[in-house]
Amino acid sequence: MSPSTKTRPILRGCRHLFLTFVLLVAGPVAFVCWLGLRDPFTALPRATGDPVATEFAAAPRDGRTLQHVVLDAPGVGRIGLAISLPDPLPKRPLPIVMVVGGLATGESNIRQIPGGGENAIVGYDWPIPARRPQGWDFVRDAPDLYNLALRVPGQIAAALDWLAGQGWADPQRTSLLGYSLGALAVPAAQRLAEFQGRTIGWTVLAYGGSPVGALLAASPYLKPRWTAPILSRVADLVFRPVEPGEHLPHLRGRFLLVGGRDDTFVPDAAARRMRDLAPEPKTIVLLEGGHMGVGADRQALLAEIIAATTRWLVDEKAVNPPP
Repeated sequence: MSPSTKTRPILRGCRHLFLTFVLLVAGPVAFVCWLGLRDPFTALPRATGDPVATEFAAAPRDGRTLQHVVLDAPGVGRIGLAISLPDPLPKRPLPIVMVVGGLATGESNIRQIPGGGENAIVGYDWPIPARRPQGWDFVRDAPDLYNLALRVPGQIAAALDWLAGQGWADPQRTSLLGYSLGALAVPAAQRLAEFQGRTIGWTVLAYGGSPVGALLAASPYLKPRWTAPILSRVADLVFRPVEPGEHLPHLRGRFLLVGGRDDTFVPDAAARRMRDLAPEPKTIVLLEGGHMGVGADRQALLAEIIAATTRWLVDEKAVNPPP
């Protein structure tokens, strides 16, 4: 056997070892570098065409008309909206108040808002299911869930474009309200909307914080606790395109920031960072108690948050006063 023949298995083994190194070490390192270097704004999916209403239903609700609309927007997919309009419609155009709450339907997120007056109150349907998969199902579905999360700002921006084109709408009086998880998505959504020529005059960011990783690490539901620092860094890299701190300095308009003095879900440093990054002019309101919610034990705080938001919007003349 010649020396060259003897070295072939060795060369093949080296090649396999090299490929293994690339797959297990170099590949993930390159991916992490790419996550850190990509521009967060250009990484956001956005609508590549005009959104079109593909489903529509309307029914009377509490003296108003509640519309359920499904939009199809190329590039960001299906968008679900719940639109509460005065009945009958007044002759003057209606200010647009778009509400982005936690992981729930748009109808659930606007149900807590009493009255409404001569305004269009719009709730956004999160594309991410409220009941997330667990265990291996979560691992399997993680890429799809991640893509859905990145689409959220583009969906909100596309929905605002569609709303501005409705006959009853006053696009010069558009407000964007983000509560809890919604406060994390709103800055990126507003930046996309402004980039596409839409004017957001008034923005509410309630019970949010920055960076995203700090909120994940502080979650009381995170187990085991020793994973918190690792997951925090991973989240900051992976969710950088929707990170509020990347977009807040680029925004225009008037801002209301609402927070809780004893919020166990949003660390004080993260809440202060969001307040500091929000552009002027801004109003800051700190309420007693913990994190907001819709549970029976949170109703008093929720009413206080809605009242503070409504007062500010009315004082700013962003909306018509409720009856």
